[in-house]
Amino acid sequence: MHALIIENNQVYRDLLAHTLAEQGFTSDSGDSIESARQYVDSESYDIICVNQELKDGPGETFVAYCNQHQSHQKTPILFLTENRELRRDQLEVRVDDVIHELNEHQIEDQIVHFIDLHLDPVFFEGRILFVEDDPEVAADILNQLEETGYQVSHFTSVESANREFEEVTIYGSHAEAYDLAITGLDLDGDLKGEDLVTHIRSYEDGRGFIPIMAITSDTDDQRRIALYKSGVNDFLSKPILHEELLARINNLITNKRLLDKVHDIRRELFELATIDKLTGCHNRHSLMEFSGKFISNARRHEYPVSMLVIDLDHFKSINDNHGHAVGDIVLELTGALLNECFRDGDLVSRYGGEEFVVLMTHCDGENARRKAEDVRQAIENMKPEGLAITTSIGVTSLEVGDEGDFEAMFHAGDEGVYAAKDGGRNRVVFVKTA
Repeated sequence: MHALIIENNQVYRDLLAHTLAEQGFTSDSGDSIESARQYVDSESYDIICVNQELKDGPGETFVAYCNQHQSHQKTPILFLTENRELRRDQLEVRVDDVIHELNEHQIEDQIVHFIDLHLDPVFFEGRILFVEDDPEVAADILNQLEETGYQVSHFTSVESANREFEEVTIYGSHAEAYDLAITGLDLDGDLKGEDLVTHIRSYEDGRGFIPIMAITSDTDDQRRIALYKSGVNDFLSKPILHEELLARINNLITNKRLLDKVHDIRRELFELATIDKLTGCHNRHSLMEFSGKFISNARRHEYPVSMLVIDLDHFKSINDNHGHAVGDIVLELTGALLNECFRDGDLVSRYGGEEFVVLMTHCDGENARRKAEDVRQAIENMKPEGLAITTSIGVTSLEVGDEGDFEAMFHAGDEGVYAAKDGGRNRVVFVKTA
């Protein structure tokens, strides 16, 4: 991205250039209206920063030139000023934000905040689920949204929109997720706009939290309050003003995307705390934290749960003879294989070193034995770095009605591992949980 900086003060010019460079911009700079006009006549810019007072006149003069310029009528303009009281609406020219020159940290914060909200593509692109059966209203809104750059899926009935929403199972910051639902309320058919709101809010995953805008010509207060309570975030009244439509959509999607970023950060932190970086499996801390609930749920809902304790054979000799880098590759590929072998509801963890523990939900002892044998064979077939790798696996289970906790299961599984190794390794041994 490319920025233009028109600023009298060399210190401020350097500060702005540095701040914009950290956000991915290259910059041109000058200190006069004349030089600024030459730049915009010959270059395209993604953002323009201009001071209120320039060497050869007021900054508003150059801003007015940009407002009328064929290539820069819509280019975001940041107006820098020492006047702490100046607001954007007090200017007679179009600027997108006023940056008050207080101190360097505050200037940086103001610019970064503006870029995050207005220039980060994540905030001005998005997917919209749109339901409206009035052809004239629908065509008008579709034209506005598509010209702005939004991807819109238009439906004329709540039934078809509901089916679409069920099929698109991704959500949050994923590029294919919906960012907003817009629905007319007074639709033909058995289902109305209120039914779409209820359907969306029934989802327990991230789909249930996307913002919803309702379009209506009915301004009855009680109906609006009821819809707010059911989950509508905003209303737009007919006849529709285009600028209001786009402003409200931008606000809703921006807030949604900001929350997506927060959730992404929380998920990354959670993964750092619970996932073993080398193998991609849960770490020991995660296993100890979740295993109690895992087993208590099985007991409460009366289904069997099983455990595999998996220990790679002769792993120390791999490190000694081939180096720790090769040993890490073996562990990494083993972790990937285990994550692929088990269901989403199972808990696959690296207990420590070359030892892995897997808790399997809705799995009795017999099925656990078969699964363990499949895993043993898969590891033997893996041949990482051309090495012959085998494993000893201890298996145990809690059938419906059995007593026992994680410690008891792990003790039994660990006994199975030792028995497998004593029996020649590369085998599966079942030990009943005491």
